[in-house]
Amino acid sequence: MNATLSQSAGQRGMTLVEALVVLALLGLLALAGVELLPLMSRMSDRSGSLQRGAAALERVHDFTRAVVQNALPVADLGAVGAEVMPLSADATHLELLTTLPPGLGRGGLYRVTMTVEGAADHQALHLHVAGLRPDAPAATDGTLVEDASQIAWSYFDRRQDSWSARWTRKDALPDLVRLDVKTAGAGWWPPMIAAPMLGGGVFCEFDTIANVCRRSAS
Repeated sequence: MNATLSQSAGQRGMTLVEALVVLALLGLLALAGVELLPLMSRMSDRSGSLQRGAAALERVHDFTRAVVQNALPVADLGAVGAEVMPLSADATHLELLTTLPPGLGRGGLYRVTMTVEGAADHQALHLHVAGLRPDAPAATDGTLVEDASQIAWSYFDRRQDSWSARWTRKDALPDLVRLDVKTAGAGWWPPMIAAPMLGGGVFCEFDTIANVCRRSAS
């Protein structure tokens, strides 16, 4: 009888010790969870920020690529081109005569101006769109990129086989147009590189790693 009571008491004692150990472990896990919450929150915020940045990058690239690809040189307008004010293209200013992407505007040609504004490390890419047709909607302004560390346009000339911060030829469009954007949080964006398809253009594939234009065998 005494042996049985002693064995039962020992079993109850072990169960209590095990319960205390479990409670201690749960407490440690809860404490670790509380300490991890700020880290998880920061990771979630960063993930959301990266996703928003990627979406913004895609929108800017899609718009600028469509504008560049559909651009026309002023010379192609014939007599009408004489009435168009000269276009400029340098590191901070790009003007094109172009059609707008589907869903924007009412058709016809538009004068699209994309200008880098602001001081160093706090730059923005400003957009101005003005239709050339008499029935075109009123000119509009907007912002494509905000609060960037650096924004720059550059232009590829296949005759020189090099990039330049300024395009001076008035009779032709650049062979390639490149937009580089650097932000404080994400660093350099992948460059946007596009070729005018209706006027100008270059028959090569641009290698963004080697920074050269590789021509096809044909």
